[in-house]
Amino acid sequence: MKLTDRVAVVTGAAQGIGKAIALAFAREGARTVLCDVDAQSLGTAETEVRALGAPVRSMRVDVTDSAQVTGMVEAAVAAWGRVDVLVNNAGGSTGATGLEVSDAEWNAVVDLNLRSQFLCCRAVAEPMRRQGWGRIINIASNAGRYRSNTGFGGIAYSAAKGGVLQLTRSVAHALGRAGVTVNAIAPGSVLSEKGWKEFEALPVELRERVLAETPLGRFARPEEIASIAVFLASEDASYITGATIVANGGWCTS
Repeated sequence: MKLTDRVAVVTGAAQGIGKAIALAFAREGARTVLCDVDAQSLGTAETEVRALGAPVRSMRVDVTDSAQVTGMVEAAVAAWGRVDVLVNNAGGSTGATGLEVSDAEWNAVVDLNLRSQFLCCRAVAEPMRRQGWGRIINIASNAGRYRSNTGFGGIAYSAAKGGVLQLTRSVAHALGRAGVTVNAIAPGSVLSEKGWKEFEALPVELRERVLAETPLGRFARPEEIASIAVFLASEDASYITGATIVANGGWCTS
């Protein structure tokens, strides 16, 4: 197994990509700390991970709150002595997609998608420096490279996810000599329960266009993104840092 006895913290782990990553890590032998604001779904995710026979803990954490992020990392270290892998997966958007976005909506989206990732990177930096090894995996988005390809997410979301790409490069530079790699995954449309509901809410012609513009002709499964996270967390990716792995089915429309 590729992650035997590694301690991994996964944010936004209650469902979708985050839960798929937590399950994939558990199958590879990791001890996982699942974090989310959705306590009910988080409990379900913990039960699924535990059913694999893997050590797991869950915590309700608002990753936009610096004190809670610090507590999250301290709890992982207290439980298992270290933090080897951080997956910054928590994210989301609001209904406003264009320039009509309000100050409050802009701040909320940027805080959740970008500021939270900085807070989590900062919180794990010292534990990872002390042990001389670490993996940070930031979940970005196709929207941060081009635009939101399904008509939701919008300006604030795209700007925040674009910031995640530069944050990844910058933190990789800051932590590289400490033996810590920092990389991003930029998914396109993912067929999580949430992603599917958002897609179904779009006009039929827009849905058809999105699929037509995707060379593979389908959405990703959360498990396909999780397999990339396993690779980046493992020794197989030991000489990769500051990189973004794009998993968007070939979609590249500007």
